[in-house]
Amino acid sequence: MSPVEQEHRGRGRINIRVDPEQEARLRAAAEANGETLTGFLLTAAAERAEEVLARAGRIAVNSAAFERFVAALDAPVETMPTVERYAADPSPIPSR
Repeated sequence: MSPVEQEHRGRGRINIRVDPEQEARLRAAAEANGETLTGFLLTAAAERAEEVLARAGRIAVNSAAFERFVAALDAPVETMPTVERYAADPSPIPSR
């Protein structure tokens, strides 16, 4: 049993449907890697999830956009009378 399988043993369950060609390819890859199908799928899915979540936590911009962003941060504070007026009014949402 792979470390991933051991870690997840007795926890949640995920069922997936695959066509016969996909299943054969997945089983062959798992066997070639010396893993069970479950271990192979869990490892692959966990790695992909980490990649997706890491990418979701970043914002990629080109250098020109980054320079505009930094300039906006460094610029003097812009007064916003409407925002200041609404911020001074009592909130219409009751507090607890």
